[in-house]
Amino acid sequence: MTEVHYGVVRVEDHWSIVGEHLRFGRYASQALASKAAARLAEQSTGVGMSVLLAVQHEDFTLPAPTRLG
Repeated sequence: MTEVHYGVVRVEDHWSIVGEHLRFGRYASQALASKAAARLAEQSTGVGMSVLLAVQHEDFTLPAPTRLG
């Protein structure tokens, strides 16, 4: 099964969604970026892909990713 990796990370004064060869979005909060990343992940899992999603904490730590789908 194909696996996709996404992350939600702080970039200067905003939050972005990152993945292999991509970075998009400028979200005012981690929560908004996380919701957008979850919607993106739903599209991938909907076509049979497994998704690993890592969400950086406000203190800049990056925990282990969560497997979705």
